[in-house]
Amino acid sequence: PWCEDNQWVLDLAAQQPFIVGVVGNLPVGTKDFAAHLKRFAAHRLFRGLRLRGINLQTALEDGAFTADLKKLADRDLALDLVGGLDILDAADRIARLLPGQRIVLDHLAGVRVDGQAPPADWVRAMRRAAAHQNVFAKVSGLVEGTGRTDGSAPGDVEFYRPVLDTLWGLFGPERLIYGSNWPVSERFAPLGRVQGLVNDYFTAQGREALEKVFAGNAQSAYRWVKRGA
Repeated sequence: PWCEDNQWVLDLAAQQPFIVGVVGNLPVGTKDFAAHLKRFAAHRLFRGLRLRGINLQTALEDGAFTADLKKLADRDLALDLVGGLDILDAADRIARLLPGQRIVLDHLAGVRVDGQAPPADWVRAMRRAAAHQNVFAKVSGLVEGTGRTDGSAPGDVEFYRPVLDTLWGLFGPERLIYGSNWPVSERFAPLGRVQGLVNDYFTAQGREALEKVFAGNAQSAYRWVKRGA
């Protein structure tokens, strides 16, 4: 929540070439937002904002909040949403309000992953969000969705297939982005298992899909460019 943490990460990125972009955290809907956004958006590695811990349904009724989201869209920066089922309805509303705003849904909107078909209400809400071509979904939070905090989340892709098939059917090869959620994911499974699950699933979808999910779609969503380019 500290504004200067945005600068701290950008300073770190300046020394670490493997960091190709930073999604920051700024106080949307406050009198200080515009100045903060102007400051950080001037940095080429600052690629968007992430909203979490906010009642989006209430916030989207606030004119100051939506005006700040428009400022983000006007600067061609991405918007990440993290939370539960509520972020899917919020994504639908924001996409209607700001058709040019690229939105990234994080961590499967908190869906429970138990080897069975995902809940019908989650599928319906995800379908509404996915209907907007500017909405992307991170393939992240898979092992976290199992709730197995002892590190025993399954390593067999079949356990996750019902959720992955749903995402693939709704977003296709163009709008899914791999995310490890490391180090949080380490509580549920080793990083190699997390990445292996996604690799196994998308390898079966073909080389082009694999490359898009692991790199190309992130470039489309966040508009990051290779360092030195």
